[in-house]
Amino acid sequence: MKKRGVFAHLFSYMGRFKITMVLSIILAAVAAVLNLSAFVCVYNVGKEIVQSLGDFSKLDQAYMKELGWQAVFLISASFGTYGFSLLFSHITAFNTVAKIRIHLVEHIGQLPLGYHSLNPSGKQRKIIEKNTDNMETLISHQIPDFVQSAVLPVAFLVFMFMYDWRLSLICLLPILIGFGVLATMLKGTSEGLAKQYQKSAEDISNAATEYVRGISVVKVFGQTANSFRRYKAAVKEYSDYVIQYALSMENSDSIYNTVINGIFFFLIPGGIILFNGSRDPERMILSFIFFAVLIPAVVTILNRIMKSSSNMMVASSSLDAIEKILNEQPLPQAAVTKRPDNYNITLDHVSFSYEEGAEKALDDISLTIKQGTITALVGESGGGKSTIANLITRFWDVQSGSVKVGCIDVRDMDYNEWMNQVSIVFQDTNLFKMSIADNVAFYTPGASRDNILRALHLAQCDDILEKLPDGADTVIGTKGVYLSGGEMQRISLARAILKDAPVVLLDEATAFADAENEHLIQKALDELLRGKTVLMIAHRLSTVVHADQICVLERGTIVERGTHNELLKLGGVYAHMFHEYQNSISWRIGG
Repeated sequence: MKKRGVFAHLFSYMGRFKITMVLSIILAAVAAVLNLSAFVCVYNVGKEIVQSLGDFSKLDQAYMKELGWQAVFLISASFGTYGFSLLFSHITAFNTVAKIRIHLVEHIGQLPLGYHSLNPSGKQRKIIEKNTDNMETLISHQIPDFVQSAVLPVAFLVFMFMYDWRLSLICLLPILIGFGVLATMLKGTSEGLAKQYQKSAEDISNAATEYVRGISVVKVFGQTANSFRRYKAAVKEYSDYVIQYALSMENSDSIYNTVINGIFFFLIPGGIILFNGSRDPERMILSFIFFAVLIPAVVTILNRIMKSSSNMMVASSSLDAIEKILNEQPLPQAAVTKRPDNYNITLDHVSFSYEEGAEKALDDISLTIKQGTITALVGESGGGKSTIANLITRFWDVQSGSVKVGCIDVRDMDYNEWMNQVSIVFQDTNLFKMSIADNVAFYTPGASRDNILRALHLAQCDDILEKLPDGADTVIGTKGVYLSGGEMQRISLARAILKDAPVVLLDEATAFADAENEHLIQKALDELLRGKTVLMIAHRLSTVVHADQICVLERGTIVERGTHNELLKLGGVYAHMFHEYQNSISWRIGG
């Protein structure tokens, strides 16, 4: 499908405000013509003066006064008309961008959680705020400016050819060269770099958001250097792209400005040659004066086109990023939903890749997690462990095979109802700036105070509450109240215990815990997992030794499965991993 231009893109969002945008464009064009007409009046004044041969007594004073008032009126009318053009463009911009923002946020809310896991909040925030701001500036200012800048040179050329086609051709040559250079710039490497520039701007926004949001916590727990290092790397990448972007346009920009601003270098020698061979020197002088008056204005306008074109390229990249989100499809919902009669979870010949044509994250996986049992997934990073959890919770849909709960495909279940039956404890714990009690009850609105405190007790959070000024009512992130990663994980486990869902997914639940917190987290996990259907993803192999089933993943396939003892006897990948893990523990203790 042929890609639409930025104007066509925007017009599709304007709705009933298309008419105000069209009015703005028409008025901008009219303002340009009125502006040119004022120059014609100035030329006619010059013409009268030249024809009088310096004898001002020969001038028709009434006609000269009339020309002067006409010029004043035309310039005033041009300003007024352009003012109304901007009024209509601003009305269109405010309403269109509001519509885009609302539509964008609503659409983001409908996208699967898998999309959000791959697109950090800072990136999405940048698109919602900065990219839509670019659209607002484009509609309210740049489109009227571009229309006026495009109409004026055309109108100038028409008038110029009317007065002297030979001088017009001389002036047209550098203009054509300049526009050829401009077209090369817009369609060359600069277009690709503009997109890379937008992406690096999204990355720096995401890194900055992450750094600022977590500054209090990272300072308290001594992780400032690591957190800042990620932000600094994003700034460096952004700086590199900005420099590349500027350098890619340097030659084209220099040639364009040299040629356009050097029109007089073409006009003067051309005018002299034509004057020497002219049969009507007086007319030749008048034509030269006309061109001398108009050319500075033409140069100014052409330079505005250069700037407008660069802005248009940035705006086009911004709109592409917005439309990329809007082109993401929500997961389809079944017309008639079904409920499972048990919580056996089955993956049947499942294959999945995150991008079309990319290496498969899962390749023909078959796995059964029996109700009330614990299945642990271990293996190298990128082996497909988290992808299995993502497909069970329907963050994504499988591309082949099926994921079933009981005998029901998850695609045939009501998504929200299924999520109510699942508790997820993520590796990256997300606690909100509210009281600990409210954080625990976040997934269980209406939970009683006693049940909240009981969940905190079962999650081994008593020591956390004792050291806080207001216990469970302490608001996290205020008055110097911050928790370590292990403490936050225990609060997250209390949240899952209170929800009491029949299915539990643990994604590296002890990843950031120290030895003391790991012990307490393990006790909290024992409370959480009792009688549940559990899928556990772990790097610390000590947490999986009691699992009913351990699956070892490599490059998207299950290479081994069995209990801890069975896999040790097998002497394969898991046995090697476990011995390496034990050696690492011994090394840390010995060190």
